Amino acid sequence: MESIRSGSIWVLVITFLIHTFFAFPYGERILGFLTLIVVLLLLSKLNGFSKAISSSMLLIGIIVMISSGNVENWEESVIVNLPLIVLLVIVPMLSFPIGIGKYDEHIGFFIKRYSSSPRKLFLSITGLFFLIGPIINMGTIRLMDDLLKKLKLPNEFLAKSYMRGFTVTIMWSPFFASLLLVLHLVNVPLYSYLPVALVVALIHLLVSNLLFLRDSKHIEWTSEEKPSINLRKIYELLIIFFLFFLIVFLLDFIFELKMVINVTIGAFILTLLWSLYLKSLKPFLTRLNTYRKNSVYQSANEIVLFLTAGFFGSVISKTTLGEWINSAIVLLGNISILLLIFSIIIFTSLLAMVGIHQIVTISAIATSVVVFDVGIHPVAFALTLMCAWTTATIISPISAVNVILSNLLDKVYRDVAIRWNGTFTWVIIMVYTLSIYITNFVLNWL
Repeated sequence: MESIRSGSIWVLVITFLIHTFFAFPYGERILGFLTLIVVLLLLSKLNGFSKAISSSMLLIGIIVMISSGNVENWEESVIVNLPLIVLLVIVPMLSFPIGIGKYDEHIGFFIKRYSSSPRKLFLSITGLFFLIGPIINMGTIRLMDDLLKKLKLPNEFLAKSYMRGFTVTIMWSPFFASLLLVLHLVNVPLYSYLPVALVVALIHLLVSNLLFLRDSKHIEWTSEEKPSINLRKIYELLIIFFLFFLIVFLLDFIFELKMVINVTIGAFILTLLWSLYLKSLKPFLTRLNTYRKNSVYQSANEIVLFLTAGFFGSVISKTTLGEWINSAIVLLGNISILLLIFSIIIFTSLLAMVGIHQIVTISAIATSVVVFDVGIHPVAFALTLMCAWTTATIISPISAVNVILSNLLDKVYRDVAIRWNGTFTWVIIMVYTLSIYITNFVLNWL
């Protein structure tokens, strides 16, 4: 059964890519049926919250679609987030060369170099999350924890550095499906969004480290011997990251495809070139074959969640509920853009705190709102949604980050998210709100 599930995912991905470059008759309808097959096959594998929320969105979406009489073009709603699934399946391949080239070992040496000072170590950890988090995604947290285990660091320090370091990547990394989902829904180009998001991400990094200056005073610390490091591997990572953006923008210039497709193809090309540079094509192909067989284990939750959320959001946007959401956002925008930004971030975070995943809230807002009616710049609106996604990730008891950290540190959600990162969450919401408000003013002025 597992081989059938994995096979169905790859059939869907390959069919979508073929249809993207060489459109064939009834392509969308075929993709719609293949998508439904994948969702149904993977739903039976899920359990707990992921299965409950995905099933609910699928069932409610079907009921709303039938009751509103929008059944005729059902495939459009089913495949709305399909490009993101291709991204979710392909991008993890970028982690292959990191293991093959032993970059993880050199990253570990780099971190331990600064282990004698909590402030320097915190800065090095959050900085490395900023660098490699976009490439390895959730795997970065486990990688960091494996590298730092021997240091026996306090749980409070780890919870703060992991959470604040990882979440800084959410709002700007083009490898994250959440970002490309939002940009796709609000129709904002990556090259317009990225410079602004990077500035806000660096502010996030700065605030994280400034707040830790106060926290570090009451954390017990033991010094560790400083290992020698090879900076060449670190420099190579920086160059590879630069090459990725170059490849993506060249693809965009040549083919003029959706940015999510450019990112996906760019990630595969970069992975292949990187493996050739390391003269490790055979190990790459071995890992690729293993990943092909086991991809369902790594991506099942995300695949079903994104597909059902896309379907749900698309169906809702075509109903009167979508009109009500747009009217409410327009009303807030007419009162105050500052209030609008703050309200979206707080509303999304509070719903996430009680178990409603941010993908539901943000998909409903993004698909329902006509940005130009609101009076906020599209880039600032996209940034608002991504900052809301980031804070919701920190505060949600069912976010993957909180689940992973709770398991790694053997601590409950309350300690990880509220006790150790609660103050940071409130501060960063204020910082986000002010930063986006200033960004909106500058963009409209320009």
